[in-house]
Amino acid sequence: MIVVAMDMDIKRIGKNILFFPFILFTFINCQKNDSFSKNEIKSQKIDTLNVITNVSFFDTGTFALNSLINQRNFNFSISGTRKNAKESKKITLTKPTIFESYALVNGKAKVQRYFVFSKNDTLKFEFHKDGSVYKGNKNNAILNTLIADNIVYSIEEPDNSVNYIELLKKKYEDNLRIIKQNSIHYTDFQYTAINDYLKLYFYYKLFNVDFSKIRDPKVIEELDSYYNIVNNNIQILDKLNAVQNKGLIFNLLRYISFKKRNPKIIDNLQFLDKKLYKTEALDGFLLDYIEYDYTLSQNEIINIKKYIKKNPLNAEIINKRQNLSKDILDSNIEDVTSTKIIFKNILSIKAEKLIIIDLWATWCVPCLSEMPEWKKAQQKYTGKIKFIRISIDQDQKKWHTFLAKQKDTDINYIISNPNHPFIGYFKVNSIPRFILLNKNYEVISDDFLRPSNPNFNQEIEEYIK
Repeated sequence: MIVVAMDMDIKRIGKNILFFPFILFTFINCQKNDSFSKNEIKSQKIDTLNVITNVSFFDTGTFALNSLINQRNFNFSISGTRKNAKESKKITLTKPTIFESYALVNGKAKVQRYFVFSKNDTLKFEFHKDGSVYKGNKNNAILNTLIADNIVYSIEEPDNSVNYIELLKKKYEDNLRIIKQNSIHYTDFQYTAINDYLKLYFYYKLFNVDFSKIRDPKVIEELDSYYNIVNNNIQILDKLNAVQNKGLIFNLLRYISFKKRNPKIIDNLQFLDKKLYKTEALDGFLLDYIEYDYTLSQNEIINIKKYIKKNPLNAEIINKRQNLSKDILDSNIEDVTSTKIIFKNILSIKAEKLIIIDLWATWCVPCLSEMPEWKKAQQKYTGKIKFIRISIDQDQKKWHTFLAKQKDTDINYIISNPNHPFIGYFKVNSIPRFILLNKNYEVISDDFLRPSNPNFNQEIEEYIK
């Protein structure tokens, strides 16, 4: 089993992105039989849901989960800096939420899902270097019994589209029967939430295919029929926090793009069913689209904003040319000699046109794998780009030891304070992450391509121009 402590990877399909910042952590199956009577809470009025995630660390590392909160991308991590430590985090929700975990097992993704739908749910895990084990209430892990799907990013290409749809329908109906048979173990509220998610997931999978590979016109007719069914039930998107909300909207846009023969996703917003415009889910999708797709032009951003309602969800849209705040520029950061330096001073440049910051840590395996390509880019763009590495290690001694072994002390800094204004400003909760600035300290991209990405050089050179 490959242990991946923490990872954020934005996967793109052409220019159009499915922008879920997925968190990876090791996970293996567990067994525990906990249930409670359906009569325990007969009628449950939900004002808030409080979920506490408890992690017992049998090895050091970082545990993480991913979801949506208020229709926006959300992920959180819990770090264990010593063995036999117990750490926890409390999150307040306003609707049932499905948290997801991602692990690399023998090079393949393994997805696990955890439902939070009671007022005071607790998700319990044990963190081991060879895999994390879920130890909490079986009801919260019910989706892992029903869904064994590990397709995280990929658009599927079924050999037979007719069989694919029929198998999806059969699996969906089988799951409904299983839940009905076990309904005594759930409150009415929980039972409804599980059914809503199964329906949402079914819709998402129906449209998660490469439409260009479909040759049977009857399949297109059936998808047309389901497109109408989905839109007539579109309010389901606002009932739950689930990454499938964004996945479904993205796939519906892809389907419209296919039908209209217009491959540019943004241009197809105007053709969405009007019922979708009334959902907060669409707002969240578009707000995150603006935030995570750094390739958008100003005209495209303006066009997207036309479809975003004025509501509390639209609290802030990250501007593509937003300046670093004065709090960050005036804050202190430590170098390899433990000397405190004003942040603005480490950004100062001479002839360079850009600044790129690598956020990493010694315990982050994907971060370390980027180092060779980072050094190649550094050599290639000397004099054009200032390269800065900032570690978020909490163990400074380990960081110093690592750099000494690597003989790499140039332009290396550390922020070990999780409350540092830089960490809060960029919502740093997953790495590796690359931040691109211009010489005026304006943010070009708060999540730029990794140096290992084949498009890295092409994008960088566009900005240099």
